[in-house]
Amino acid sequence: MVSSISLSIDSDLDKVSLLARAVRALCADLLSPEDQDAVELSLVEAINNVIKHGYHGERGKDVQVAVGLQADQVVIEIIDHAPPMPAQVLENVPEDTFAFDETDLADIPEGGMGLALIRMNMDEVQYHSSEAENRLRMIKRIGGPGSRG
Repeated sequence: MVSSISLSIDSDLDKVSLLARAVRALCADLLSPEDQDAVELSLVEAINNVIKHGYHGERGKDVQVAVGLQADQVVIEIIDHAPPMPAQVLENVPEDTFAFDETDLADIPEGGMGLALIRMNMDEVQYHSSEAENRLRMIKRIGGPGSRG
């Protein structure tokens, strides 16, 4: 079974949860609840990053999500037309991103948390940018390591 669907919102943070719920519903038959949580969290983080950092919170910009449902994996691509993410942002996600004191709000790091969460929750993460668009591709394997379904 291979099917895909494309969804689109404008760059409004209030619309992200609606998109996340739609993608979760699409994955419901394929993924365990824990893996659905992982996909939903990763999607929300990725789109919030596009809106906050790529579009600087500006509304009315295009954010597309392509969801591919395959027999062995779910492939989610987030496509935007913001300036590309600097290469070092993706490469320098520290392994110890979560080594901070969560009771001390001043100690919580600002950058890189979203990417670290995405990497932790998805099986594969790839980022490509061209002059026209950016694509963040996230893959969650069905019944793969880490899934409890």
